[in-house]
Amino acid sequence: MSVRVRRTALLFMSALLGWTIALGPPNANAATNRAFGGIAGINNGTFDGGDGTGEAAITLDSVKLALVKQARDASGNVLADGADVTPGQQIWFVLYIDNVTNFPAAGIRISDVLDESEFTYVPDSLESATAVSGANDATIWSRAWSSLTDAVGAPDDIASITDTGGPPDKDRLTIGEVPGQMNDPVTISANTLLAVRFRVTVD
Repeated sequence: MSVRVRRTALLFMSALLGWTIALGPPNANAATNRAFGGIAGINNGTFDGGDGTGEAAITLDSVKLALVKQARDASGNVLADGADVTPGQQIWFVLYIDNVTNFPAAGIRISDVLDESEFTYVPDSLESATAVSGANDATIWSRAWSSLTDAVGAPDDIASITDTGGPPDKDRLTIGEVPGQMNDPVTISANTLLAVRFRVTVD
């Protein structure tokens, strides 16, 4: 008998980032600030060249960073939403955020709750890796992955997974300084993709 990877299992998470999470063009939330000055009481621009002409304006873009969660088989192949999996089969869940900007993205916080009626976490399978911004699925998987501890992260690493009750298995993953399950703070360097993965058994 086979079951399907359900959409809720792939998407039931919350994320709180220091930057906006959404899809859209980089300048979707652009904001412009202007300063005015003038000569003889006339606000006609800046004092460029000493004649009160010119423009003092700066535009800042609120860049939208996407949080992605994938299911992958044991070989790292991405499973489509609704793909067939078999009870007892082990698969990976991969979460990543791609910082497409030229500046660090600080204050990254992610919480992901595992549906224990469908999956059982494989202890000590938490790992993280980084890749260049825009890396494809194969490149992300081929990166060097570093082990993370299951224990509440701070002060040892950026992630942890705990048992919230019910079945006696761990089911709540947090990354970064999530209240109630604090880990080390997470900052993603400019033009860098951060990925965290963990393994589960299909129930």
